[in-house]
Amino acid sequence: MGFLDIFKNNVNSLNKKGIRLLNKGDYPGALKYFNKALETEPDSYKTRFNRAITLWELGETCEAIKEYDKVLDINPGHAGAWFNLGVIISIFGRYEDALEFIDTALELEPDDALVWYIKGLILEKVNRSSEALKYLEKAYKLDPGLESLKKGSIELF
Repeated sequence: MGFLDIFKNNVNSLNKKGIRLLNKGDYPGALKYFNKALETEPDSYKTRFNRAITLWELGETCEAIKEYDKVLDINPGHAGAWFNLGVIISIFGRYEDALEFIDTALELEPDDALVWYIKGLILEKVNRSSEALKYLEKAYKLDPGLESLKKGSIELF
């Protein structure tokens, strides 16, 4: 192994390459880089988070959930993992459980408009419309760009 190989195979470099492929929609390619990075550093919650997203995109829902759990074992304060788990669980109709995950994400990231928005959508699903409206209004205040979502471009599961 040469001097430059050390840099090519470090976790950050592998993770960045995986992210580039993930953003291009090359999920199998991204997964290879994330897996290689985890061989070197299995406790990299950032790599595990990216791997979970990739697994989700590949339709590997159970594996994605397991990976998000590992992220939270390593870093319980990772708002993105709480949020994504809440979204996944809501897809299965487990809205009350999903709200617990979303609430944790909100505690960790109280200014994240998308989290407020998704909570509002989930509350609508459980017939808590007046409460949902408060969350949606808060989301629109935090990010006026979310107003465009009212037009139905996002529907919750």
